[in-house]
Amino acid sequence: MKRNLLTRAGALLLVAGLLAGCGGSGGDTGSSTAASQAPAEASTAAAETSQAQAEASQPEETTEEPAEQITLRVYDWSDAVLPYREKFHEEFMKNNPDIIVEYTQLTIDQFNSTVVTAIASGEGPDLFPVPTNMNLTIAVNENWFLPMEDYVSQEFIDSFVDGILVDGLFTLNGHLYTVPEAQTPPNTMFYYNKDILEACNLEVPTTFEEFREACRIVTEQGNGEYWGLIEGGSQANRCDILLRAFIQGAGGKIANQGRALTVDGKAPYDTPEVEAAVELLAGIVEDGSLYPDTASINAPEARELFGQGKAAFLCQGIWCIGTWGNDHPELNYGVMAPPKNSANGYAAVNENQTWMGIYSQTKYPEQAARYLEALYDTENYTYQSDVVGSGSYVSPTKGVNEVSMTNPVMLEYYDAASECINIPLLTQRDPVFYDFYATVQGVDPSFANIAQGILSQALDDPMDALRTLTEAETAAWQAACDAIGVDFSDMEFENWEAGKDYTEADYANLP
Repeated sequence: MKRNLLTRAGALLLVAGLLAGCGGSGGDTGSSTAASQAPAEASTAAAETSQAQAEASQPEETTEEPAEQITLRVYDWSDAVLPYREKFHEEFMKNNPDIIVEYTQLTIDQFNSTVVTAIASGEGPDLFPVPTNMNLTIAVNENWFLPMEDYVSQEFIDSFVDGILVDGLFTLNGHLYTVPEAQTPPNTMFYYNKDILEACNLEVPTTFEEFREACRIVTEQGNGEYWGLIEGGSQANRCDILLRAFIQGAGGKIANQGRALTVDGKAPYDTPEVEAAVELLAGIVEDGSLYPDTASINAPEARELFGQGKAAFLCQGIWCIGTWGNDHPELNYGVMAPPKNSANGYAAVNENQTWMGIYSQTKYPEQAARYLEALYDTENYTYQSDVVGSGSYVSPTKGVNEVSMTNPVMLEYYDAASECINIPLLTQRDPVFYDFYATVQGVDPSFANIAQGILSQALDDPMDALRTLTEAETAAWQAACDAIGVDFSDMEFENWEAGKDYTEADYANLP
């Protein structure tokens, strides 16, 4: 599904139904009735409204030539903050009458598979994020983005939280190419429906055994009204994150999604901790405790169904809070850390994620820069305070969170996330590993594909598939290390104890 929001003279045209970000990262519906609006009716209504507004505002006589307008095309997957982006676009175009904003939302998977083709052919949008299946180094090497400092002010650059514009994520070779959408909290917290747990006389589960049993009891007592666990199973990234969360909860040494590290000289997909996590996830599926359509719905659809009370548990990020506040203010829910299966179980802190840059082939770099400066402007616009106040994001702009973070569930999320630990990062050990991520070849089926296969029951033996992946991924990582001239053994962090925070001192003590 695809959402295109074309705002002209203050009217926003909804071209398609709600879609996904998330994770984001990363529309929200799990059923056709809630998933979409009739595009033809929306287009007709918006067109008529736009025409009526234009006619009503048209002066009887004018001697001035109208300002030449350009259309600025913006693509991303930020569905969770859609109402606030719509508001921002209205305000931005009012203040910049020479610009029409054409805003298109895609799911992350759609963006990664379709927009990349447009960009590579020279037909990309004026502003877009780095795809989640690549990194800034690749994008810059492919000449996708312009250096921003040629178009934005130093005041804009200095407005970001200190230390957030990390080299390799936002800057390369002394140039700023992208900016962050938000500060990135952990995206592996679990939401739980308080009313469902109370109706089933259940406490919040903390262990694998308790979690699986809670899912089973909820499903049994729900009698077709609600189930234990729901997830956006059609999105590979969400399946990947869910399985990794369980592996980390079992005390397994594994990197976050899109990152790598070795254990005992190989990719860490064939370990007892991985097997425990697979057993938990597969067991929930076998028990019938997974929402029936999970394999075919995306993350926003899962989020919407959770909001409707169709499941007791959902593993997603902080962006859900603002969406539920708008769409399901009656929802009685809480936030919990992922269940654990070991004293060494943990949840991991996320790296801040690279986001949006200015397309190198754009005809309108000055207008694109004006859009970005306005998006983070806290004096003339309310977008940053809106998304924080709603509980959608943590702003990367100085001074916003201290004033605007008042949402109680958002504060609960941060309380649950406070126990997350820092895990080792190859790029912090040596920035040359950004080249590793730009070089390494993907393996098919991937870890995410295997996680999807567990949810859909498409695999007879998931651990056999993961053992095969371990061998193939290890070979791919070795080849990438050889290609960039780093020692493969540097992918190992021998001084990391699972469940313990990995510190600057630990990096310093590496051989």
